[in-house]
Amino acid sequence: MREFSNSDVAARVPLPALVDEVDRCLSDLGTGAASQLPKAALPFAGDGFFLTVAGIVPRLGLATAKWASYKPGASGAPGTSTSTIIASDATTGEPRAAILGMWATHARTAATAVAVARRWATIDAHRLAFVGFGPTNRAVLETLDALDWTLPEVAIAVRSNESAQRLRSEFAELGRNVCVTTDVAEAVRGADLAISATGSRTSVANVTELATGGIAISLDGSATWKLAETTVAVNDRALGLAELFASTPGATACPTFFDIAGSAVTDVALAAILLGGEAA
Repeated sequence: MREFSNSDVAARVPLPALVDEVDRCLSDLGTGAASQLPKAALPFAGDGFFLTVAGIVPRLGLATAKWASYKPGASGAPGTSTSTIIASDATTGEPRAAILGMWATHARTAATAVAVARRWATIDAHRLAFVGFGPTNRAVLETLDALDWTLPEVAIAVRSNESAQRLRSEFAELGRNVCVTTDVAEAVRGADLAISATGSRTSVANVTELATGGIAISLDGSATWKLAETTVAVNDRALGLAELFASTPGATACPTFFDIAGSAVTDVALAAILLGGEAA
C-alpha cells in the first residue's frame, strides 16, 4: 500500500484534472453508477467530533473511506482538523493507498466548489467574493487560477483588521488587485459568485446582496447564509447536488444556494488521480 503526504498530493494532483474528475464522479453518483454512505459524526470532549464517510466509484475501480476530526479552537482562534483517507481496490478490496493530511480534503472541496461554479455561475460573471479566507477558500482561488478563470473584481471578507491588513500586503506583493474588508456585506454586494468557508455557526452573509443571477456556495454549512424566500437551495447530503450534475448543465433559477458538506466520491476522484487511474 502506498502512502501520500500533503506535499505528494500538491505535487501529483493537477487541479484542472481534479475538477473534471470530481464533476464525473458526482455525475456517477447522480445516475446511480457510484454510491456513498451517509456522513457520520462521533463527538468527543471540547465540542470536537470525529467524522467518517465512504464511497465507491466502480468506473474508477476504487473505493475510499475517510477518518477525520475537528476540534474548535479557543474564542477567536482557528480549530484543528485532521484527515486520513484509505483507498481500496473496488474489485478485490485490497488497500491501495493511505492519503494523509488536510490538503487532499481542501483540494477536493475546492474542486467541488469550482465544478459547481463552472456549471451554474453566470457566463458573464465579473465579481467573485470570498467570505473567509482560510485554507479551503485559498484552495478555491488556487483552483480557479489553475483553470485560468480570471474575474475583473475579487473581494475577500475576513474577521479581523489584522487579517485584512496581512492579506492586503500579501496580494500587493503578488501584484494582484483584491479588495479585502472586514465587512461581509461589502464583499458580497453585487457578486456573481460568492463562496464561504468560515466555520461560523450563525449567518454572516445574505444572498439578497448578490447580483441578479448570482450564486452562493457554502463550504461551511447552511447556517452561514441568510436565504431569501425565492432562493433555490441545493445540498449534497441528499442526492440533490449529484442529481443536478447528472442532468443537463445549465443555470438554475436564482438566487441559488449550494450547501456543500463534502461527498465521499470526490475523495475517490482524488485517489484515482494519485494512483494514476483514468483521471490522470
